[in-house]
Amino acid sequence: MNIKIVTDSTCDIPSEFVDKLGISVVPLYVTLNGRSYLDMKELSRDSFYAALPTAHPHPTTAAPSPGQFMQVYDQLVDKGAEAIFSIHISETLSAVFTSAQTATAQYKRVPVYAIDSGNLSMALGLIVLAAAEEAMRSGSVEAVYEALQRAIPRTHAYAKLDTIDYLLKGGRITHIQHNIIGLLGIKPILKMNNHVSRMEIARTKSKGFERVVRVAKENLPKAVKFGITHANARSQVEKLLEILRAEFPGLAEPLINEVNPALGAHVGPGALCFNWISGD
Repeated sequence: MNIKIVTDSTCDIPSEFVDKLGISVVPLYVTLNGRSYLDMKELSRDSFYAALPTAHPHPTTAAPSPGQFMQVYDQLVDKGAEAIFSIHISETLSAVFTSAQTATAQYKRVPVYAIDSGNLSMALGLIVLAAAEEAMRSGSVEAVYEALQRAIPRTHAYAKLDTIDYLLKGGRITHIQHNIIGLLGIKPILKMNNHVSRMEIARTKSKGFERVVRVAKENLPKAVKFGITHANARSQVEKLLEILRAEFPGLAEPLINEVNPALGAHVGPGALCFNWISGD
């Protein structure tokens, strides 16, 4: 069976894998300096991060409409798709999944399955890759669904942020939380797994980086897929890789990508995230 995979632009999958596996990526909207852009189609990562520090008002994001999802489904069916999995950023973080769910409920040409990944960024991307690889390998709806059910609870994102200002501007924390965290001078660490997000704290930027290193070292030996995402922080990625390669000679080349504008508007520059699927 010809099964196709659809996701959204928060997935941070490197473009070569999107092309190789025939994954369709539906863009979110990002409003920057008063103009609305299609995330990653009309607004590149480089352009976004160059404009972010002086952007006014703060960038905002919006989900694609159900009609946009249905248009993508139509394009795939016109090319021979017999079933579609539409896999998206966690419903707890965005309205994207709700929009896709509305679209799949209305779509009648072929079966379309809306899947809440329970995650974000490349953690979502790793789940999407697992589904796309299974679809290509087996061509079985049941096998793809089972692959997703295995991957989702085992997929993790662990990210340190250099600033909390963008969480406040994006409405992700309150002024009171921002003031308390700022007063204490601590740095947030965000982690997500299986629909649940939590926050840890680190005393300094360097301590936050050390936490990411520790988590990566602890989980790499049992990871079946892993990747690194960052927000305009390439030097931190290079430092992390140097440490991991010294610890694990022969380390497989990880997936690496910069955080998309739709998420970058909330995490701000300097974020570093280790993403993995555990083999446990």
